[in-house]
Amino acid sequence: MALGKFLLRGIVSVVVVVIGVTALTWLSVNLLRPDLRAGDDRFILVILVDYLQHAFLHFDFGQSAAGRREISELIRQGLPADLSLLGGALVFGLASGIAGGAYCAARPRTKWARLLEIAAALAMCTPVYVIGLLVLLLFGAGLGTVGFLAQIPTAYVPFSDSPTGWVGALLMPWIVLGLPLFGVALRMMHASMSEVLDEDYLRTASAKGLRPSTVIRRHAVPSAVAPVFSLMIVTMPVVVTNLVLIEQVYSIPGVFTGMRRGIATGDFDLLFALTAVAAAFVAIAGLVAELALAWLDPRMRARVIT
Repeated sequence: MALGKFLLRGIVSVVVVVIGVTALTWLSVNLLRPDLRAGDDRFILVILVDYLQHAFLHFDFGQSAAGRREISELIRQGLPADLSLLGGALVFGLASGIAGGAYCAARPRTKWARLLEIAAALAMCTPVYVIGLLVLLLFGAGLGTVGFLAQIPTAYVPFSDSPTGWVGALLMPWIVLGLPLFGVALRMMHASMSEVLDEDYLRTASAKGLRPSTVIRRHAVPSAVAPVFSLMIVTMPVVVTNLVLIEQVYSIPGVFTGMRRGIATGDFDLLFALTAVAAAFVAIAGLVAELALAWLDPRMRARVIT
């Protein structure tokens, strides 16, 4: 019952955030551009409520002015590619960052720990579009200059057409998009693990004869991972922004493909819909992070259950 209430609160918060962000964006633009409401003499809040009802109750965001297509249909077509790209990048970034941070904390000042720390710093500082373009120019199929290694696909393959082709087409975008998250996760995990390793209960576990790797995997990592997931929630807006760039670099037909054209042509209905999708990505990722915390951290799990 407690878990159900926790999930219900999380879902309600996601809905409130998405609708709230979309409403604020719509209201700001329409207050600055009253000509967008030309021919509609109703009070602006009445128009806003009508828009939100159509958008979130009937999934009708209007028609794209540039492409003359239903925006809801554009979202349906691009959402699978974006969810695949975002999900794979989060898994890679978090898994590699947590593992790397745990290694650096368990074996400080070793050669491999130093290399991981340098890689994390570079991943945090280098823009993803620079890394993405560099990888394509070096290893992209038909573009690469590294000979037999130039095998990275440069065209997206839907999962329904070829599962292996889908993985091959998204493998490098997953890594490139997940690199900044890998960097921040590694640094946070390193700092958190360094504190946890000094706790008395870990010394007790070691004194009972458990191997150091077992102590770290079963006790230290679950206790130290909470700040990493909290940081992931804060970093999600940056990840979604990078997602838009990776779509352009690797020609992935996601939801945000038409954003640049929408900005150039003033296609506000499309931009409002993309704002709602981006807010949904951030809010849902936050909910997933809280669920992961409840699963990994016994203290968080106890609060959820009780």
